Amino acid sequence: MRSFIVSASLVLAASLPFCESFVPSRSANGNFWPSLLSPRYVASRDIDDSADAAEFLDLSSSDLARIKSARSSRTVLPIIILEPLLPGQRLQFGSSDEKFHALIAHALNTNGSNEIGVLGINPYTRRPLNIGVTVTASASSIRRDDTDKAMLILDVVGHRQFECAAEPWMDDTSSFYLADIEYSEGRGNQYETTSVASADEKESIADAARVHALSASVPNLVEEWTHWMSQTGICSRKRMKEIIEELGPMPGNAGDRAIWVGSLLNPVRGYSKQVCLEIRPALLSCASDLERITLSCIALQSSIDHMSGKKLLF
Repeated sequence: MRSFIVSASLVLAASLPFCESFVPSRSANGNFWPSLLSPRYVASRDIDDSADAAEFLDLSSSDLARIKSARSSRTVLPIIILEPLLPGQRLQFGSSDEKFHALIAHALNTNGSNEIGVLGINPYTRRPLNIGVTVTASASSIRRDDTDKAMLILDVVGHRQFECAAEPWMDDTSSFYLADIEYSEGRGNQYETTSVASADEKESIADAARVHALSASVPNLVEEWTHWMSQTGICSRKRMKEIIEELGPMPGNAGDRAIWVGSLLNPVRGYSKQVCLEIRPALLSCASDLERITLSCIALQSSIDHMSGKKLLF
């Protein structure tokens, strides 16, 4: 398992603000691929917010339920910058720095969920991303290092996806950053239809069929990918089997299956040689299962082509 020794510069995140975000895009030939260098921008508009301009909205019970859900998806978490992490990926990190200890104490004593937000670094610009996953600090996940008793080590697993909703700020002790975050897991996963399908609903039905077809192709792609991993000597069959067992069974749900593939291609520990581009930030930024499963399939195929010599990535 890979471990990180956290320095004060990482905890304090001196390179903020968080303005980087990976967004999916399509290339000129229509193939989906993450735009790794594109920050997400929000266009501003002139809005009349006077009382006279207000309009009554006839909200349904489902509308009100969605508003309530959106409110409950926001919270404030302590933030730490390490590497891109996916839900389900296990990571050890620690530090003897008192500022790191203050962050842990805050997570345990202040935040009811005991969660810490883990953000990655854009591998191209070296700036923090504004998307990540939470990890949970608990008494069972914290230990002291055997040789350095001042060092606290966390053994955690990636949990919920989130996005920073605003600029982080320093806590009252000037030890670490806090951020107003919004949980973002499960975005765009539903394909709803009615008895009379509109143009948008027909497109949704077509998308659902594509998701199913792409998801069904993953097992064969993974089998071919593992063949080339052993064929090239990057990873033995025995070790490859252990890695897949650590990941657990391949999920049936397309979105979860895509995350599973991302963890296989970009493990926390890494392989002896790089076999795939870093796709974890792009996976977290995907807005639908169609984007997630498309990205994972393209990443698998491109990694296979790289190892077979058909088309090199690096």
